[in-house]
Amino acid sequence: MTKLIVVLGATGIQGGSVVSTFLADPAWKVRGVTRNNSSPAAKKLTARGVEVVEGDIDNSSSLDSAFAGANAIFAVTDFWSPFFQAYPKLRDTSDRATGEHAFAVEVKRGKAIADAAAKVLATEKGLERFVWSSLPPVKQLSGGKFTYVYHFDAKAEIARYIEKEQPALWKQTSLLNMGFYITNMVAMAEIFAPKKEADGSYTISTPGSKDAKHPQVEPHDAGIFAALLINSAPGKNLLGVGEMISWEDFGKIFSEHLGAPVQIKELPIDGRDKLLPGGLGREASESMTFSSEFGWGKDLLMPKDIDANVKLTSVKDYIQSEDWDALFSKQA
Repeated sequence: MTKLIVVLGATGIQGGSVVSTFLADPAWKVRGVTRNNSSPAAKKLTARGVEVVEGDIDNSSSLDSAFAGANAIFAVTDFWSPFFQAYPKLRDTSDRATGEHAFAVEVKRGKAIADAAAKVLATEKGLERFVWSSLPPVKQLSGGKFTYVYHFDAKAEIARYIEKEQPALWKQTSLLNMGFYITNMVAMAEIFAPKKEADGSYTISTPGSKDAKHPQVEPHDAGIFAALLINSAPGKNLLGVGEMISWEDFGKIFSEHLGAPVQIKELPIDGRDKLLPGGLGREASESMTFSSEFGWGKDLLMPKDIDANVKLTSVKDYIQSEDWDALFSKQA
């Protein structure tokens, strides 16, 4: 019997990957939730065979029909849209104002999603798996050392809410913690792009130790991770990672690809904070420094702990696939 997966953020990166993965599996039907089912992106999903429905994550009751009949739900919220929408207005208020705003918006939306999923579980009993796209609680794990990483702590707060306030849903829940998007080197080039120097070499500036290993991931692998969780027992806390790698080792692979020297420059948190004031630079810097000093938590599963044969995008795969010439031409 065909099962139904409902995907939030179906037109986004993570949700879009989940849609693609489950469209390729004949055992599943895919329903995508969007604010506007007549948008060009929604119409493309419909053309691919996705049942597209409207749902407002700011209103839990509007998700009731979207979640109806679901055997699995993949849920993700977007921290950065409310952050960047408010950033021009709030960045001069204080260095915390924008992060606190985006945190509050994301937590409210995540709770609405959880409440709607819990309601469907209670009334229909058919929901077998709820996958929450989460992140580790940075403030807690760092003992209060790092307090600006709102995009991690918001998702962690929603996971805590599910566990404490929706215990029946929690029993059907698994968590996906997506690592650092390696694609941000291009997608968020103003923060993360390598710099081409006048002598033809390249510099990557990063907070924290250049020798610390970080979880790097090609975000379009999200569907693979979601499938691992949905097709296994609940209660898992998975690190969505393609490769654990230090920036020093990343630089060696990058250098081989470019045919030019690559140096890794350790950047203090305050350095990026000055370049991107209003909390943005500090948020980005503290997340990487946290990873460098504390890791992402001791209880996280690796993908190969669930499936030893899982195939994911390596750092080398990504580097070889990216259009670096286009990126560096913009720096000229």
